[in-house]
Amino acid sequence: MKITRQKHAKKHLGFFRNNFGVREPYQILLDGTFCQAALRGRIQLREQLPRYLMGETQLCTTSGSLLAY
Repeated sequence: MKITRQKHAKKHLGFFRNNFGVREPYQILLDGTFCQAALRGRIQLREQLPRYLMGETQLCTTSGSLLAY
């Protein structure tokens, strides 16, 4: 990941931690469209999201989603 993208993610996560009490494990809500786009782009969400958010994540899908991640 590029350094500037990592710095921005760290800055935004710090804001949400301090102001809204967001903490690990981060619960990320995914819908079917997002999952399909990730599969088409060959992106491994389980591996990439924890790296991007620099912490433990828990992936959740919407009830209408056909893909179970």
